[in-house]
Amino acid sequence: MRKRTSLLTAALLASGLTPLALAAPASAATAKYADDFNGDGYRDLALGDRSATVAGKKEAGAVVVVWGTAHGPDPARRSVITQNTPYIAGTAETNDFFGAKVTAADMNKDGYGDLVVTAPGEDDGAYHGTFTILWGSKSGLSEGTSFRSPSCKDCGFAKDVAVGDFTADGKQDVVAITDDYIYVLRGPFTKSGSRGTATNLDPVDGEDISPDLVVSGKVTKDGTADFAVLGYDSDTWTNRAWFYRGGSGGPTKPTRKIGLMGTGGLAWNSSTTIADFDKDGYGDLAVGLPTAGRGGTVRVYKGTSQGPSTTGTSFTQDTAGVPGTSESGDSFGSDVSAADTNGDGYPDLAVGVPGEVIGDHLFRAGAVTVLRGGKNGLTGTNARQYDTGTPGVAGDPGDENDAWFGASVLLRDFDRDGRAELVAAAWEIGRLHLLPGTASGPTGTGSTLFTPQSLGLGSRSSFAAALPD
Repeated sequence: MRKRTSLLTAALLASGLTPLALAAPASAATAKYADDFNGDGYRDLALGDRSATVAGKKEAGAVVVVWGTAHGPDPARRSVITQNTPYIAGTAETNDFFGAKVTAADMNKDGYGDLVVTAPGEDDGAYHGTFTILWGSKSGLSEGTSFRSPSCKDCGFAKDVAVGDFTADGKQDVVAITDDYIYVLRGPFTKSGSRGTATNLDPVDGEDISPDLVVSGKVTKDGTADFAVLGYDSDTWTNRAWFYRGGSGGPTKPTRKIGLMGTGGLAWNSSTTIADFDKDGYGDLAVGLPTAGRGGTVRVYKGTSQGPSTTGTSFTQDTAGVPGTSESGDSFGSDVSAADTNGDGYPDLAVGVPGEVIGDHLFRAGAVTVLRGGKNGLTGTNARQYDTGTPGVAGDPGDENDAWFGASVLLRDFDRDGRAELVAAAWEIGRLHLLPGTASGPTGTGSTLFTPQSLGLGSRSSFAAALPD
């Protein structure tokens, strides 16, 4: 059997990267940070690029990990992983879309974060769609195991995934959706490819549903992970969220159904996350609906002991305190991410607005709005907006029509100072910006610019960076 560290070294050399020095060993316990893949105590920045060309295969897809340091992710220390990487199952093929979605969790409780990567276009001739667990270790992500659909074959398995201990047995489970099904795959997941039993939760009470998104988090204050599936209900012609409460034995049907704004299915760039914005112990469900209303809407459903409230609070660019004005095509809510950006202890919400017009001539230049959390929950008061013209933001702000800044966003405290950094992707011009966190929130001063070239993805003018939930 080949040594996995040797395989990682070979992969790095093959992609022109320098192998990384080994980090200090982590203890055999759940990783402190789900996205600390090498156990050095710092979060690493992982992103997927489903559109990457690999060995001439268009849209085969790739994943990039920028390794964390005391000063945040270091652009000089990064790894590129594809399905042609020696320790990854399969082969890069056209339209595999490896890296379409990425999410981090310590899947085997060895003290290292692992990365779950979807490839909904993967086709081995019998089954369509997979997700791969890239296993963390002291040398980083050094091994990969793929999992396919437990039953349906041509169904685009792993359209989206969420991770959590939904069965209260101490093992990480995975919810994976297709265009028609909701699968709960129980842990433990192993490097050899074994897992627990799988359950198909669709149909939902006989309804004909089309899942689009799945998100996990602790909502009901019982300490067990829950999840919500968002999609279209063909029977009622409405968009909905179906909430599944975790617990012993795992969920079998939704305990709450929530009507969402709009009809005819969710927009392709809808988004969702769970966070306790008022710190009452219940996780709140935030949903980005970029085509709802005039220029997009974020709806927040407050957590309760039974799940998210069925009535939500709306935020738009017309909400008091929120910068800007709602305009057609703004796409407010194209992506959302939650974390404490100013160190006050309350999670805040970053909202992507990639269609935002900046000034009177930069059309679809894009922006990110940060809404503040507090004792009364999320609010527009003291909200701030960031774009490529924000002072200090790296790059040239003068010629960025159709940049789509904010198409994907992420809030994470990479440097462990208690204030999350803001990561924002400008898909159409191939840029990824990291803005440092401060006591007053993210700032452009000292920001870091990543490009496809600096990330090892070659010379490209654009890339659709998928950031973790």
